[in-house]
This record gives sequence, structure tokens and C-alpha cells, in this order.
Amino acid sequence: MPGRLTLGPLLVSRGERVILRERRDSDIEDRLRDPTAPGEDDHYGSSWRREWDGRRYHPREHLAAGHGPAEPGSHRWAVEHEGRCIGSAGLRVDADQHCPIDTLGVFAPGLRGQGLGREITRLVLTRASGVLGAHRVELEVLAGNSRAIGCYRACGLRQEGIRRHDFILMAVLQPEKRIRSLGHPPSGPDRA
Repeated sequence: MPGRLTLGPLLVSRGERVILRERRDSDIEDRLRDPTAPGEDDHYGSSWRREWDGRRYHPREHLAAGHGPAEPGSHRWAVEHEGRCIGSAGLRVDADQHCPIDTLGVFAPGLRGQGLGREITRLVLTRASGVLGAHRVELEVLAGNSRAIGCYRACGLRQEGIRRHDFILMAVLQPEKRIRSLGHPPSGPDRA
């Protein structure tokens, strides 16, 4: 059985076009500048516009509430592009499974489809496998979110199953990630 994975301090990760960094209060203003189109928030598996516990949350209230410190065993980054926050990324260690779980989202609609999601995903995978030493990284994505599924497949993740409510479980193993980074496509029916 592998040793326990520990995240250590939140580190800044720099890509060619994006930076994963600590969240700032100004990120809320950036988020409010790029409202989510009706129905699009359904791609993320939750809807911050809907009612929870019988009351409606104001977007600023909801964003500020989620802006506190990360849970123990997890990192939450703001994704910065050209000096402003355009999304978020996260990594949570499942200590029982010895496996980090990846999350990400680009909320600026005009920036989707430009490869930023792939760059963010690769930065998070590098953090998980390189610094953390994880052999496997997994995530869940809604079956209807074809853009995210394509992004994850392009980064070497493969579909492993489907959970209730049409969540697709995807994962990448360390050797597969190395092969993908060398430019060799994965074999099998899930190749991108």
C-alpha cells in the first residue's frame, strides 16, 4: 500500500498563458463580470443560481461564501489569464484511496475553446503526479459536458465508469500521463 499523500503548501503554478494562484477578493469581481449563461451552470454539476434549502442565494453571497479557506487535504486555485481571474482549479486528496481528485472550470465564456482548459488540467496533473507523487488522478464530469470531456481526454484521462446522475468517472495513471506528455496517443477506444 502506498504512503499517505499530503498536499503541502499551496504553490503557484505557471503555464504559458495561465497562472494557478491563491484566490483573492478581487476574483469575485472578475467572476461577476462574466455571468454564466442560463443552463450553462448545469455543466458544472451544481447551479449557484438555484434555490438551496428553500432560499435563493445572491451570486455575490454565494461566491464570497465559497471563497474561504480550502478544506484540509485540498487546494483551490484561482486561474489567472492576462491579469484577471477567469476560472478555478482544485485538487483534493482522498486519503483512503491514496488518490487526488481534480476539479476545474473556466467561467469566462469568451475564453472557452482556446486550449486554456487543457493547460490548466496539465498544470494540475503535474502538481498531482510530480510534486505530490500520485500514481493516479481522477475526476467526475457530467456526461453532457462534451467540451470538458474532450479536454480531459486530450490530457490523457480515460473514462472508467458512470455514476448516478450521469457523472462520468475519468482518471489517468502516472505511466499514461508520461506517454501522453511525450506525444504518444493512448491506445484503446478512449483515445482523443
